[in-house]
Amino acid sequence: MMKVRVLIADDEQPAREELAYMLGEISGIELVAEASTGMEAVKKVKELKPELMFLDIKLPDLTGLQVAELINELDVPVQIVFLTAYDHYAIEAFKLRAFHYLLKPYDLEDLMEVFDTYSNFLKENQLKAASSKNKLAIETENGITYLSPKEIYFIEKQGREVIIHTKTETMKALFTLSELYEKLERFSFFRTHKSYLVNLEQIKELRTWFNGSYNIIMDDQEQSEVPVSRNYVKDLRQKVEL
Repeated sequence: MMKVRVLIADDEQPAREELAYMLGEISGIELVAEASTGMEAVKKVKELKPELMFLDIKLPDLTGLQVAELINELDVPVQIVFLTAYDHYAIEAFKLRAFHYLLKPYDLEDLMEVFDTYSNFLKENQLKAASSKNKLAIETENGITYLSPKEIYFIEKQGREVIIHTKTETMKALFTLSELYEKLERFSFFRTHKSYLVNLEQIKELRTWFNGSYNIIMDDQEQSEVPVSRNYVKDLRQKVEL
């Protein structure tokens, strides 16, 4: 397993040593460098390209916020965790795309929460990357159309035909609905009915219908309605609601 490369920037040596010790208690972490000034931190980020940086707000030459601005200009994909005893810097920190914000004194549990959040962040990015690369091949009368899953609003079965609805057009697919569900389930698609698949990211509204069933209003130009069988309502709500 690849280790997360970490840099610590704090002007107080005891604080750096304590943080380094706690990081050593967490598996999957590699401490690549420490810095005691802002410019030293910028230089080491540029040279070593760590994935995560713990950055004190108050440094002798620059503020942590100024350091973050300089690093943003370098276009190095390091995630910054600000460290401070004062919470009033939080808004400014997040304007600079801070990944996390820790108030001193923090403990090992706080650090483990940061790395749990970072792990989830990596997984989400991997899924987004996979989504942008993978294309669904749809054979049409004119050849093969390649669709990104995010372009699809919903898919329906009409008799023996399976129809894919995108923002701009509809097209017939030479797949069964079950085959498409198998291909698209990991891209936030959900089977709401024996004849329908929907892209959960394109749902606008869920309206009550009758006998415990619902209709989905899609976020397309026509505000298309897709039925939801009552057997699927509970699972659907769990997937789309916070």
